[in-house]
Amino acid sequence: MHLPRHAIRNRARRAVALVAVASGLGLLPGVVSPSLAQAAPILRAERQDPEIGVQFHGMWADYTDAQRHEVLDRYEAIGVRAVRLDVSWAMLQPLGPEYDPWGVSFVDNVIDMINSHGMTALVTLWLTPPWANGDQGTLALPSNPEDYARVAQWAAHRYAGKVLGWEVWNEPNSTNYMVGADPVEYTRLLQAAYPAFHAGDPNTLVVFGGVEYNEDAWLTKAYDAGAHGYFDVMSTHCYQSPSNESPLTPDDGSRYKFMHLPAVRALMVQRGDGDKSIWTGMGYSTHVDPPETPVYARGVDEVTQAIYLNEAVMQIRQNWPWVGKFAWYTDRDSDAESTSHNKHFGLLRADLSPKPAYTAMANLIAPDPA
Repeated sequence: MHLPRHAIRNRARRAVALVAVASGLGLLPGVVSPSLAQAAPILRAERQDPEIGVQFHGMWADYTDAQRHEVLDRYEAIGVRAVRLDVSWAMLQPLGPEYDPWGVSFVDNVIDMINSHGMTALVTLWLTPPWANGDQGTLALPSNPEDYARVAQWAAHRYAGKVLGWEVWNEPNSTNYMVGADPVEYTRLLQAAYPAFHAGDPNTLVVFGGVEYNEDAWLTKAYDAGAHGYFDVMSTHCYQSPSNESPLTPDDGSRYKFMHLPAVRALMVQRGDGDKSIWTGMGYSTHVDPPETPVYARGVDEVTQAIYLNEAVMQIRQNWPWVGKFAWYTDRDSDAESTSHNKHFGLLRADLSPKPAYTAMANLIAPDPA
């Protein structure tokens, strides 16, 4: 794996920022935590775009219905109106083309929960059932993309008016999430999915599967394979590497920087998609690094997580009007994850108590006082 260079940080400026946020959030001795209406100055926002949302793992088995409602309550309370929801195709059609009643009712229930909290979902439809790819595993694409297209049309029709749009797979440029990570094979899936989703719901949005990092080189290959014309919105997941760097670390030309997102935008303009929006997102895990932690698994403290959330959103608001939505990964910490790094991306802790970044998001969403 390519290891990006560290950027030189201005330690004095960072120390001042940490103290400012810690004081405003009541994290320093003798300081009272403010209400949501009393934002720390560093966390104030001047505009209300992009729309800010969060990844909601409401389909995961480690949630009870009561916990799903409680998590959604927390985000409804701060004004979140859109969440990103991952849905397994393998759960909808586990044994063949027939739809499984339990799986369908589960998806129905979670989407209805989201709607009942005044929110809508961008649904990531992925994970292939064994019958559709010769039992190669859920991360392998279907042998026939038309099998995915049929479930895409069914889902778009069933949830028309209830969801924001449909994301075709998750991070298809990563072998951790799509076997082979082949842009040509992914483009075949996209070409089958796009007309199918729109046949099911002409008003829905079809989102290019959010690529891991800002990998414009992989996206170039997808364009070369014919991706143009088969998505309504581009999507990237702008994680940093090293994973404890500020999102404002200067672009070094690699995919591993948040500040490399304009390269994706430039590619879209070059290929005739300058009128399309980019929906992006990122996250930072809050944990202490054990010795020899690799660059992609480094954590930050909770106050720094809040600062980085604010930095990313304000960069978009001030400089990137072509970004339409920003989703934070993720809603809450989860013991279901396998590593300490993956467990601690939440804006809420596992007990659903808020981290400073939750308050940061609240203040970014809240309108400025008149």
